[in-house]
Amino acid sequence: MSIKFVCKSQFACSVEKLFSFHESKEGFDTLVGLEKGVKVLQKPNSLDVGERAILLVELFPFYKVLWIAEHIDYRKNELFQDTQIEGPFKKFVHTHIFLKDGDNSILSDEIELDFYFLPLSKFILLQKLKNQFLNRHRITAEKLNTTYKNLYCGFL
Repeated sequence: MSIKFVCKSQFACSVEKLFSFHESKEGFDTLVGLEKGVKVLQKPNSLDVGERAILLVELFPFYKVLWIAEHIDYRKNELFQDTQIEGPFKKFVHTHIFLKDGDNSILSDEIELDFYFLPLSKFILLQKLKNQFLNRHRITAEKLNTTYKNLYCGFL
């Protein structure tokens, strides 16, 4: 049983500027670096298809799991997508969608996921994902020296 999580925000900058930040080494370091209990073992060299990130993630105190994510789609200034190859989820596909909105842009982080004990863990996952992505969007706006407004953050 898969569920979909979406966190969508409007940024007062161009799609090109927003996408460029995500494509930069600073973007990966900043956004992944926000997560406590995550150790980066290998960074992707780019957002190109086939690039991988390998992380050691602490799920609970004293319990760590290897998480390997691979980029499976890339369209400059439109989207990039990664999927879990190995990790804590049964399924985890993260699509980063970039849309023009007049002089602004919209970033929609969309995650299709399936997790063990999903009915019991859904509330915990929602809180964790909401906190994580609202924080990522806030930090992205700060790094771009711009403003943002969250439009939606939750399960669909």
